[in-house]
Amino acid sequence: MLTKFDELTCHQTVQTFDEVGTSDRAWTEKLWCNLHDTTGDLVLAAGFGIYPNRNVIDGFACANVGNRRQHNLRVSRELRPRIEEVAVGPLRYEVLEPFRRVRLTCGDNPRGLRFDLEFRGRFAPGEEEPQVGRAFGRTFVHTCRYAQTGRAHGWIEVEGRRTEVTEDRFYAQRDHSWGLRMGVGLPEQGVQFADVAAFRGMLIVWTTLQFAERAFTLYYIEGADGRVQRLTGHVCPQLDAGRPTVPLVAVEHDFRYHPRSARMAGGRMTLVAADGGRWELELRERTAMYLRGGGYTGYRGYYHGLWMGPAWEDGEVFDVADPRVADEVHGLDDTVVEARCGEAVGYGIVENLILPPFPRYGFPASRPETTPGESR
Repeated sequence: MLTKFDELTCHQTVQTFDEVGTSDRAWTEKLWCNLHDTTGDLVLAAGFGIYPNRNVIDGFACANVGNRRQHNLRVSRELRPRIEEVAVGPLRYEVLEPFRRVRLTCGDNPRGLRFDLEFRGRFAPGEEEPQVGRAFGRTFVHTCRYAQTGRAHGWIEVEGRRTEVTEDRFYAQRDHSWGLRMGVGLPEQGVQFADVAAFRGMLIVWTTLQFAERAFTLYYIEGADGRVQRLTGHVCPQLDAGRPTVPLVAVEHDFRYHPRSARMAGGRMTLVAADGGRWELELRERTAMYLRGGGYTGYRGYYHGLWMGPAWEDGEVFDVADPRVADEVHGLDDTVVEARCGEAVGYGIVENLILPPFPRYGFPASRPETTPGESR
């Protein structure tokens, strides 16, 4: 099937753009964006997943107001024939100017969450090293991703109140990934899987932080034995600085967690770059976005990429002021942080996920397990 993209001179396989280069049903293209003010009063996350071999596109939008109530919207539709549109239900995503301006909108819907927002890139994107995982002769993870930081402009309406989003108050970050992922749809039946123990005993950290002069992107995985399993990240200059990004080569960390919980409360990180740069960061939690409300790691039988019919919508409100509720919906969370590096103050998000046992931070194997499917 021809699409408008086939007029472009960037084909890399013999297929038209309505097909991907594999028939694996786990092939996924994801878009994610998070924006928040500097006080922790309002944080919004939204994203899309496109699954050509499942004929599904889904999306979500979640807004946490005052770290008291998180409003969630989840939507899904049949991908074809509207394969050219990154739009599902009331949600729409448009690239206005590559790496500089992206528009994200949410129209009327039963959940009462609406917005018209523009991500405005300020720093160069950080391109991660590809992530590859194989077991029993089969590749089950093979993804690449870039992340970018900037500011946001527009408006958000939630709980009947409209908030004007201005660049001086609202920081933003986004990522774009594609490839084979875990945790897409329901598990296959009648096949041999990698030993689930391989997805235990690890700390997973994904973060974007921005200061006035530079930004940081990081994807870091450490085993319970202290061995670094993945480290890919960059020091990102301002977009028009004319300098390349610089890879990060070492990470030190000392995180704090809420009592009897795996939810991050703050801590310290030291980032070391390939050119010798070293930044000691003090992290202070402002608020959190519980991505389980958007379907990450699954929520009450729903998983990203699952066929829900030609058109589907769902959602609810989480009472996240109650620590018991926050612990229940904790999984992959965007913890909004204020970051201090000497006198410099920046903001961003830290996704901090512990798959026990992880003795260093006091998490035994007996802690209730988190589904390992989607770490990022």
